[in-house]
Amino acid sequence: MIFSTVIKALKPLRLISLVLTYVLGAGLVQYVRDMKSWSVFIQGGVFLVLISLSLELMRTLQRLGDPHNWPEGMTLDVVKQVRWIIAMLTATFLTVATAIVVTWMQTSILWPGQGFLIAALLIAGALDYLSEAVKFLKPFGLLFEVLVYVVIPPAFAYFLQSDDPHRLLTMVVIALVPSYLANRLLTLLKRFGRDQKYGVETLVTLIGWENSMFYHNALILLTYLLYALVAVLGFPWFLIWPVFLTLPIGLTQIWLMERVKRGMKPLWQVMQVAAACVLFIPVYLLGFAFWIR
Repeated sequence: MIFSTVIKALKPLRLISLVLTYVLGAGLVQYVRDMKSWSVFIQGGVFLVLISLSLELMRTLQRLGDPHNWPEGMTLDVVKQVRWIIAMLTATFLTVATAIVVTWMQTSILWPGQGFLIAALLIAGALDYLSEAVKFLKPFGLLFEVLVYVVIPPAFAYFLQSDDPHRLLTMVVIALVPSYLANRLLTLLKRFGRDQKYGVETLVTLIGWENSMFYHNALILLTYLLYALVAVLGFPWFLIWPVFLTLPIGLTQIWLMERVKRGMKPLWQVMQVAAACVLFIPVYLLGFAFWIR
């Protein structure tokens, strides 16, 4: 039970998003000016993963403080053991992450721009963590989350290897934000009934079921509109055109959501796969194009 509780603290969508967008940012470096140091690339990935895991474990630690959130059959003694293990894991992960930053400082890898990104990551992570407990932050929780798992990782990877900004970095991140938000809205829609029953406040319970479905569909359409916009603004077409191969999947996802809106049975598994494809396949295709060019 202890092991399963710790494993459930991990959120695959967030972790995969962080890793893939980080690799995407490193691929952009490889595309525009070649990688400086592979060891620094690996250290940066480990640092981000450790910070992400620490955030997820601290959320679980916070939830276990309320007996209503204890898994069925879990006793007080087991909860104390789980909380102690989670606290030790979190302290270990943060210690290793700090050691990596200290190493960068000693070897002059850390420069002011990268220091700013680390500060932004920690602040966004703290706000993301607090958004579950602080009422006025709840509506902004997804925005803090998207900063931690989608916006900062590619920039972090890029500026670990280069101190020269590049316009493609901004362009490549823009379209990832709405597709990630659409994925998270779908997850919250799936558990809407349970959250409403137990009084759990989420973005979906705050803005309503139908509004959330509308925003989900709008975000998927916005994803492809932004990909088209960055192509018009100068993103190399030979790099970005494969992304539009996933457009039929995005349209299918919208159709599936419209079925739910009309009162038909939700096909949650199919919808989750489709939404994940809209997010992850373009990231993979862009990253692959960067790495092989």
